[in-house]
Amino acid sequence: MSVTVSIIIPAYNYAHYIQQAINSVLQQDYPKDKIEIIVVDDGSTDKTKAVLQTLIEDKTVQYHYQQNQGKASATYKAIQLASGKYIFNLDADDYFLHGKIKRTVEIFEADDTIVHVASPAEIFEQDKNTVKGVETLPAVIVDKKLNGLELLHYFYRNNILYGGGSTFAARANVLKQIFIPVEVDMYIDEFLVLAVLPHGKSFFLNEPLSVWRTHSINFSGCSQNAGEQQLKAQRLLKASGAVLDYLEQNKFDKQLIKIYTLKNINRQLAYKETAKTKTLQDIYKYAKDVIFSVKPGWKLIRKYQVLNRLMPLSLYLLLKKIAR
Repeated sequence: MSVTVSIIIPAYNYAHYIQQAINSVLQQDYPKDKIEIIVVDDGSTDKTKAVLQTLIEDKTVQYHYQQNQGKASATYKAIQLASGKYIFNLDADDYFLHGKIKRTVEIFEADDTIVHVASPAEIFEQDKNTVKGVETLPAVIVDKKLNGLELLHYFYRNNILYGGGSTFAARANVLKQIFIPVEVDMYIDEFLVLAVLPHGKSFFLNEPLSVWRTHSINFSGCSQNAGEQQLKAQRLLKASGAVLDYLEQNKFDKQLIKIYTLKNINRQLAYKETAKTKTLQDIYKYAKDVIFSVKPGWKLIRKYQVLNRLMPLSLYLLLKKIAR
């Protein structure tokens, strides 16, 4: 029987969590012989392979090791290896809830124009060992077919984004056609949503079917080490620029490029605020770039907090301190 579903798991030093991720796939109410699990190990230095050894030997998991090149590279390799009709992304430190695969496949099978299916994520705080809550999706996007490009406009006009990470599933014949630059790195979740949605329709289920785990060592966590935080921010800035380059080089929708340009400029200045290096010259350049390159209307100015970015660093830090 041919494979219908490919679960791709890009992994890097998550030996403590990856077994739970895989078990959440094996415990699904969907035929096991129609599922393949592909792990691309992006140069882990922990016991990731040892943890998976039995599953590798009995061919429950396809394991592929590569030298460390970043999450985007590992994800792209996994996509190219996938043989299923539908590809589900699963981060190695996350896991699926019961019914995830069956419910998602049903949506795909009901309409050939749907290229992307997602759902809210349940958020689990590992360091507190507790469920923080569930993502609240806007009512206007759930339980209905949505034009993918129009949905992207809705997301970026409102400075929100859903449907990526371990909630993301796409048709393989669409996803396999998309080249993923290695420089996209840690913005791969956002990149996949941006790259896939223009190819058709999107559907968001209303119940949580994936669990997003936050902890101090992943990119959504908050390390207390200032040096680590700075390196993380620099890496994210580089990745943000790579996403923007991709949009421009592939002649994406002009309005989306415009908004993403604003988003990228914001990230650059926000980094300087966090590092406490923002100067009046930086503010002047920011204002010039926003006014002449982006020309945002009032809604974008408000949604992307442009006025906050124009504050001198001392005032910005004071207001931030008061708001805590």
